[in-house]
Amino acid sequence: MTRLSQEYYARWQRVMQEWNLNEIVEDEDLTNKSCVIFESGGTSPMDEGMLPFPDFGDTICYYRYYRLLEELEPPEPQEQNQRRRSKLTNDELRARLTAATQALDSLLEEFVQGYRAEMSKRLQEIVNHSSLNLHLFEVYVLPEDLDALLHYVGNPLADYDAYETEEEAEAHAPAFDLSNPEHRAALKERIFMVGR
Repeated sequence: MTRLSQEYYARWQRVMQEWNLNEIVEDEDLTNKSCVIFESGGTSPMDEGMLPFPDFGDTICYYRYYRLLEELEPPEPQEQNQRRRSKLTNDELRARLTAATQALDSLLEEFVQGYRAEMSKRLQEIVNHSSLNLHLFEVYVLPEDLDALLHYVGNPLADYDAYETEEEAEAHAPAFDLSNPEHRAALKERIFMVGR
């Protein structure tokens, strides 16, 4: 069952106070509600990677409480020179952050009423429009986007070393079953291998 928006806010405020992102970001066990993102945090291909979250609401909060705040919050005066990543003034950064926060809050309020596929595209638009260097390439919400995720990362059950081609390895791999804990663990490992 999806949490209420106030529960998401309280959970993420606590996580940010304790600075314990791993509690949420590394989704302990992929489920039929998990959400996986593929993003780039900068200009280098080394900054690209995938992260799993318990659900789409946690993904929204990740951007609201952490990623966009980290990028758009105006720097302290002593950090001005090192941290300035754009030509935007502090007022412009604050305005951009406020607009993004409001859009993400609105999206979370809609999500707690029920997930719809177009919400993933809206999250991408909010993040990509608001951000300076961050780019959200893909959002995979399970189980709806499982096939697309597997197409991108490959079948985590395929033994690529045992066959001459990827196609051959995937043809001989067992079908992926999201209800199988071993399959989910293999998928989670594959997700963390992509980038980062």
